[in-house]
Amino acid sequence: MKITAKTCILVLQLLCILFYSGNGIHALSYDYSATTECLAEPWRPHYGGGLIVNPEFNNGIEGWTVFGQGAIRQGISKDGNKYIAAHSRTQSLDSFSQKVQLEKGLFYSFSAWVQVSEGNETVLAVFKTSDGKLIPGGKVIAKHGCWSLLKGGLLPNFTSVMEIFLKSKNTKVEIWADNISLQPFTKQQWRSHQEKSIEKVRKRKVKFQLKHANKTALDAAIVSIKQTNSGFPFGCGMNQKILTSTDYQNWFASRFKFTTFTNAMKWYSTEGKQGQENYTIADAMVKFAKQNGISIRGHNILWDDPKYQPDWVKTLSPKELRKAAAKRINSVVTRYAGQLIAWDVVNENLHFRFFEDKLGENASAEFYKKAYQLDPKTTMFMNEYNTTECAEDEPPNAINYKKKLEEIRSFPGNADMLLGIGVQGRFDGDNPPDLAYMRSSLDILASTRLPIWYTEVSVGNGTNQSQYLEEVLREAYSYPAVEGIITFAGPESAGFKEMPLVDIDFRNTLAGDVVDKLLAEWKCETLETISDSGGSFEISLFHGDYNVTVQHPVSNSSTSIHFKVTKDLPPGIVHVQVDARF
Repeated sequence: MKITAKTCILVLQLLCILFYSGNGIHALSYDYSATTECLAEPWRPHYGGGLIVNPEFNNGIEGWTVFGQGAIRQGISKDGNKYIAAHSRTQSLDSFSQKVQLEKGLFYSFSAWVQVSEGNETVLAVFKTSDGKLIPGGKVIAKHGCWSLLKGGLLPNFTSVMEIFLKSKNTKVEIWADNISLQPFTKQQWRSHQEKSIEKVRKRKVKFQLKHANKTALDAAIVSIKQTNSGFPFGCGMNQKILTSTDYQNWFASRFKFTTFTNAMKWYSTEGKQGQENYTIADAMVKFAKQNGISIRGHNILWDDPKYQPDWVKTLSPKELRKAAAKRINSVVTRYAGQLIAWDVVNENLHFRFFEDKLGENASAEFYKKAYQLDPKTTMFMNEYNTTECAEDEPPNAINYKKKLEEIRSFPGNADMLLGIGVQGRFDGDNPPDLAYMRSSLDILASTRLPIWYTEVSVGNGTNQSQYLEEVLREAYSYPAVEGIITFAGPESAGFKEMPLVDIDFRNTLAGDVVDKLLAEWKCETLETISDSGGSFEISLFHGDYNVTVQHPVSNSSTSIHFKVTKDLPPGIVHVQVDARF
């Protein structure tokens, strides 16, 4: 047979995956679209109400009783919509309630559409245990004239009857509610939904079609697909010990392409004495990161906690403080402008008020404006703990977080600012993470349509630390609006004592095993396949960078292409020419 030179064309067609969440009331969903607005009429109850009796109040107030003092009644809107109202209230807890049986180890997703009789008021969902303990389960700012969605959740560590009710500090208003739902999910159901979400939001289906130049199919071609970089930022905190430890450097660079410096950029690290700035350590760490292709989140410009101010800052007058803060912002931001992917501008400004108390309520907003003016292409983040971790911690909850963001964005000059949501993710090691509350909080934050990052993920030391860490990381990674994760952990030898990922000999700890397992799981292994008789095949690929090599079945000639799979990639066709002799 005479051998001639011919050409093969590799047609790479990127296709979208349709997401399927299953049928029936047990199909979990991310639902943050409704939290962006107050509706004239409420939506139907999630999961048909789940465990709740008479969730739509079609049977009057059957199944509901008075909680505390006051009274309850059925209300009917002009359009005929029925709801329950708590009125004649004299205490914040006066409301309506219903008792439900909860089982240990199940996740419970709670939702209710809420309105108040006048003005705007904060309304909380509360779970009362049989021994009288009150557990917060969600929060919303309810308004008069429209319905707001209250979302929350609970992971009980006991099996018991609990009483659900709503709470508002303002006893002058009536609390109205409709379409209330409480739906249980097993861990298996929760995990299944995570996997389906990952398939939808972190992967794309890719169809390969291999053809000769004459458009005939190239069958039996050997195709190798190798992922070279992950499209999802998963990183690790870094401290100055990396500058003097080759083992630390090698360990970090072999795993992570994203980082946050734990302390090196903070004000107390760069200006311990007034007027004596020293960026030597931060500069060296930036240099190391750049040399190894590691992207950096800037942490932090200012910190609202009085405990962590440089000592000399604590005694400044308001006038002196304003001047010093402006100098600090100008110094650190101009030094690293254009070199970072994010700035934590005012750290933990929901828990603390150092600058607000001294400079006024707009202090944070002014600082964000100044930082953004100096580095307008970098996203400016809030950064808080316990927003998704702990329902009992009131100041940083998702409603207050969203309100603070709106205050910053509404400040003159900030409307077009690139803003981001940083949730630290510092979870307790003694109790399992409440993933239902975590998800409902993320729903509220995601309604802003701003990027969400988990910025300092850690789990306290405890028997189940590695298990809880994996549960947190899976929930964060599977949530559609989460765009990056940084763990605040590292080598034990570098001082990471609470959750080291490797011991002093750089052998993996159990937490380190979890991180390595998930890094591998969320990245495609090198794949090899053979095209079918039509010259095509389909495969689901994680977002990221890929090299594809096609080998002709007869001549063994081959060619390679590089392509990227992203969430924003529209369907398209990439043509690659292969010289094939046969």
